[in-house]
Amino acid sequence: MTWNLYNSIILGIGTPLAMLSAYRMLLGWKRPLHRYLFAFILLSLVVILQVILIDIGLTKAYPLLLLFYMPFQFLCPALFTAFAYTYTDQLHLFKKYKWYFFAPFIIFFGLYSFLKVNVINGYAWISAQTAAHIGAEWDENSALTLSLLAALWNYRLLKNYERGMGNLPHQVVLRKTKWLKTMYLVMVVLSLLWLGVIIGIKLIDSWSGHGPYYPLWGLFIVFYYLLFFMGNRHLRMVHKEKESQRKTLESFQHNFQVTALQKVFNETEMLSIQESQSDVNEILSYFATSLFDKKNEDEVVWDITKNCISKLGLEDCVLYIWNDAKGILQQKAAHGEKEFANRKILSPIEIPLGKGIVGSVAQNQKWELVNNLDDDVRYIEDDKKRSSELAVPLVYENRLLGVLDSENSEKNFFNERHLLLFQLIAKLTSTKLGQLVNQNTFELTDDNTHYQALLHWFAEDKPYLNPYLSLTTVSQHLNISGGYLSQIVNKLEETNFSEFLNKHRVEEAKQILVNPNYSCYTIVSIGLESGFNSKSAFYTAFKKHTGQTPSGFRQRHLILS
Repeated sequence: MTWNLYNSIILGIGTPLAMLSAYRMLLGWKRPLHRYLFAFILLSLVVILQVILIDIGLTKAYPLLLLFYMPFQFLCPALFTAFAYTYTDQLHLFKKYKWYFFAPFIIFFGLYSFLKVNVINGYAWISAQTAAHIGAEWDENSALTLSLLAALWNYRLLKNYERGMGNLPHQVVLRKTKWLKTMYLVMVVLSLLWLGVIIGIKLIDSWSGHGPYYPLWGLFIVFYYLLFFMGNRHLRMVHKEKESQRKTLESFQHNFQVTALQKVFNETEMLSIQESQSDVNEILSYFATSLFDKKNEDEVVWDITKNCISKLGLEDCVLYIWNDAKGILQQKAAHGEKEFANRKILSPIEIPLGKGIVGSVAQNQKWELVNNLDDDVRYIEDDKKRSSELAVPLVYENRLLGVLDSENSEKNFFNERHLLLFQLIAKLTSTKLGQLVNQNTFELTDDNTHYQALLHWFAEDKPYLNPYLSLTTVSQHLNISGGYLSQIVNKLEETNFSEFLNKHRVEEAKQILVNPNYSCYTIVSIGLESGFNSKSAFYTAFKKHTGQTPSGFRQRHLILS
């Protein structure tokens, strides 16, 4: 065997990680995230270790080992892609197109099998030279191309995921995806270095054998170590979030968001929310609070279509309003390609009752989900031809108000989750529109569930100690719109959000100023501890809320004590 320092190092650092990855994969086999991530790391290392066994001459001494060699380099990109789809809660899309992702592995598995049989039969079909050329050229070049394309594809997948989550939770989404985007960018860089090695071998006479690959393999293994530990950490975070969500559902009746939604939905609808995916509560809560300050029909319908695009990741959303006098459905709001400009619809259409899918939904007052529009003669093409459609009626007190409609260019795009959310969003919209007609809107009172949730959070976790706490951050935590949160604070606290934060920070500072444990702290330090970001902001707020300076307050307390 031919051992050298480099292949010894590669084998020495790669084998332990492969064993760790195998252990973690088997331990978490029932969890798709664990299975895909650690299978990717394991098989990627196996690819390198397979070549190292050739490099040290083990396969030359024991040729039968080559029978067990598999083209895992074509399976690894598919596994890493599966992990990205699963991590972004889109595993259903990966499963839908899985054969496309696994096709390269299947093709090269067949090719490997053919080459093995060819060797066993003494190169009966193709010569040893041709077989070696296939292994050295086709195999490596194809694997490199697939690796680079997969990295770019998955980076694009994450960017689209971020854009599809809307503006409000964007910072939260970025925290979830930032590390994984970094990993895919590193994969792109490593793939380009791999390409550089291939080009170097062809152009530089002194480059030959596996020598130029040693540094590259080392970098790949370092990358796999980073991915192992970073992935492990994030998987633990995901698991904790899932456990937290499970506990939230178990204590369903005590959930602040759900309590608020109970004012709109009946018992059967609330049961559907409870049994659905955990993010349904958050989405509905956002829709409900976003609608709170809308004063007319126009504001309501445009708000709904905008949020359907941003929160549900749809291509388009159109809201039709029923014109009872004319007996037609009129397009009143749209987001997507139908939106021409600010609150203007491109070529709005009118649909008679019973005509087309939308008209049928309005007539029967029953939802319809059409997976393949090619098979439905009722389909009315609007701005462009699409392949699937979901339409849900807006009904208030047994009276038709309109139809919420979405189309998609993919067949079989809409699923049960889309249907559930559309039904519940339609109920929210109908209730709001009905209230506007009857001039009956919810009043903000001290027992408002979101207000109580805000006070509870501030009392328990003291988030105001973070000097960068913002209206957006707090509304994200409560899963309500920023506008609604601002109204809650303005109405129930009779102040603006900034003063609301300062009030809590001043109360915190007052407690610290009289606490003997902080007697050695300077006034400025106490202000910073209380959540203020500067001396001037602290002094101004403290004087405004107490009528004293911080130092005067401390001295007065010392005299009294």
